Amino acid sequence: MVQQAGGAQGLVETFLQAIEMHDPEGARACLADEGFHYRSPISEFTDADSFIADMTYRTGIVQRMEIRKAFADGNDLCHILSVHIQISSRVRVDAVIWSRVLDGRIQWMEVLFDAYPYRALFPAGTEPPSWL
Repeated sequence: MVQQAGGAQGLVETFLQAIEMHDPEGARACLADEGFHYRSPISEFTDADSFIADMTYRTGIVQRMEIRKAFADGNDLCHILSVHIQISSRVRVDAVIWSRVLDGRIQWMEVLFDAYPYRALFPAGTEPPSWL
C-alpha cells in the first residue's frame, strides 16, 4: 500500500500513485465515502466503490504515470500528467486531472484527455462505444 504525503496535493498524488501501482485499496482510501463524483471522456461515476471497481478493470493498461505539473487553488487541485499505457503498443496519453479535496478525502474529479487511443481496444469492424 502507498504512503500518503501531506496535504490535499499529497492526497491526490497518493491516489495517482495507487492507480499506477495497481493498488485499488490504496486508491479507494483516498476517496470520499459519500458524495463522490468522477467524470472523464469515457465514464462517469457518482460513488467511489463503483469507480474503483471500474478503474481496477481499466488501469491494467497503465504502465507509468508522470506528473508534469501540479498546482492548487484552495481545495481544488490540478495535475497535468503523461500516462504511459500499453494497449497493442505503448502509447503516451496526456491528461489533466482536476480534483477537489474536502475533509481530507477526494470528493470530486474531472479528467480530460484524448480518448482516441482507446479505439485500439475494439477489433476492426466492431463499433466502439458512443463515448469514443
